[in-house]
Amino acid sequence: MAMRLRHIEVFHAVMQAGSLSGAADLLNISQPAASKMLAQAEHSLGLALFKRLPGGLKPTPEAILLFQETKTLHLSLERVRHLARNLASHPGGMLRIGCIPSLGLSLVPQAVAAFARLCPDVSISIRTENNETLSALLLAQEIDVGIAFEPPAQAGIAIEELGRARAVFVGPDDGRADAGVHCVRLADLDFSKWIGLDAADPLGLKINAMLAALDQRDVAPMIEVKTYYVARALAESGVGFTIIDEYTATGMGDRRRVLDLEPALSIGVSVMTAASHAGTHALRVFVQQLAERVEKG
Repeated sequence: MAMRLRHIEVFHAVMQAGSLSGAADLLNISQPAASKMLAQAEHSLGLALFKRLPGGLKPTPEAILLFQETKTLHLSLERVRHLARNLASHPGGMLRIGCIPSLGLSLVPQAVAAFARLCPDVSISIRTENNETLSALLLAQEIDVGIAFEPPAQAGIAIEELGRARAVFVGPDDGRADAGVHCVRLADLDFSKWIGLDAADPLGLKINAMLAALDQRDVAPMIEVKTYYVARALAESGVGFTIIDEYTATGMGDRRRVLDLEPALSIGVSVMTAASHAGTHALRVFVQQLAERVEKG
């Protein structure tokens, strides 16, 4: 007899709860029903999974091995149930969005707010990841769309640039804004106080290329960070200055610290979808809302 999905479910519940009564509570069934299913699971495998002790159930070495091997399947079952509940409560379907953290601060929330007004019956799931993880999630069909700054081309991923985001200066509150200064020249900055982005980051690469064009290729950041909002927070704390995208810069903190750059620098805001994904009406509406907000800047 093969081990059924329901058997795996009760087995995992017992492993987590440590007792049949606890497993029954987790599964919202009676204790006799949980005991019967566990006995069926053991019978189907032809081995005992637990030692019955006065203080509860102790897993056998075979049970521990089985638990490790079935974790992924059990998590997949939970995701299917979660999706089914969402679909039942939202007849319009579900939109799974992934974005880099920087765009999750202001741009994506604004687009989601507009989308929710237009498609109130659609359930929305949002997660923030880096470019590489977003691509992997798209290929695994775990998200419907990814939003990032100039993601690299990859087989199986369709990329569309929606517009450009300005790179801006963010520094300590030194009175420039109050004095009517709205722009800083890159060549005039004191790079001994530069909070730089990771050299492999798309915007970091552009900044380094611009510095090389200004014959400052040997300049190194005082602090290097991987996340834009950490760079923003450091600049606000008075540690130094940073150059980041306009969405991160204006989505949090004091906007008086944000100034334009000369020469101007920008980076593309792109949406990624699986090339095999036909695209739903909800996805098209969301991308349109996103594009409108990128265009407004």
